[in-house]
Amino acid sequence: MTRQFTDPRMDREFPDWGGLDPRAAGHVFGDVSTYLGLPIEKIAQAYWFYRDRQDAAAQRQVAEATDEATVLAYYTSTPHYLYELSYWEASLEKQAWFRVLARACQKYGLRRVLDFGGGVGGLNLYLKTHGIPCDYLDVPGKTFDYAAWRFARHGLDVATYQTTSSSNPPEGALDAIVAWDVLEHLFDLDGTMGNIARWLRPDGWFISKSTFSEEHDGHESGIHLAKHACYSDIRQFNQLILRNGFRYLGQLKPNPLSRLLRQCGLRYAVAGIAIMPRLKHGGNFLVHTRLSR
Repeated sequence: MTRQFTDPRMDREFPDWGGLDPRAAGHVFGDVSTYLGLPIEKIAQAYWFYRDRQDAAAQRQVAEATDEATVLAYYTSTPHYLYELSYWEASLEKQAWFRVLARACQKYGLRRVLDFGGGVGGLNLYLKTHGIPCDYLDVPGKTFDYAAWRFARHGLDVATYQTTSSSNPPEGALDAIVAWDVLEHLFDLDGTMGNIARWLRPDGWFISKSTFSEEHDGHESGIHLAKHACYSDIRQFNQLILRNGFRYLGQLKPNPLSRLLRQCGLRYAVAGIAIMPRLKHGGNFLVHTRLSR
């Protein structure tokens, strides 16, 4: 069922994604194909042509950037993410983490969520269709425009915010903010964490997953800002968040029953969730809660 969408090179470069989820792939690739007016194989060909040529040099420039304008110029203009983030969204791995986040929202009463750096809008669509309002924030540009188009196409009322706009999420109104593979791309992390702290209610959750190292599971993360390499040390990363008014709660991950089912062959089973206090970088989300002021 997923054969028509499978991209062998993408699967080789991102083996942890686990291939495509049959239920998600048709919807996700149907969206991007309709939006661009091209069959998915043509979109994939254009992506790899661009990625292997001018995008490779552009990403290196971003990684070594010494000013925020250089970083924003790339993200507001690149077409790079429409296909790559769609493929990730359609993967078995990301769909499983969507289920983890939805269960966390339901279990802990996280009724209003913001996807910070929401990309192509997949988490917003997933949570909204599971009864959880999820706002969207990202830089203006091709990715933002595509996400907004998806929300309209699927008839979902999603509040959208641009990082360069004066219109921001209301202060103290959000139960949770998710930053999923986003922080390593941002120039001013202290400024970012200050904004996140303002937008969260007291005891609201900041849920993050980041890869600050230059290489992750054999895939070179060349676009991740070199200036943030120090945060591959979990202690320094944790201090960044703590000094902006948070405390560490724990890792959000599938529960022991989920792990047992995975050992029995159901590789992406999510039977429940758990919060574990160990502080470490890895595949799980880190949860920090905003201190009361």
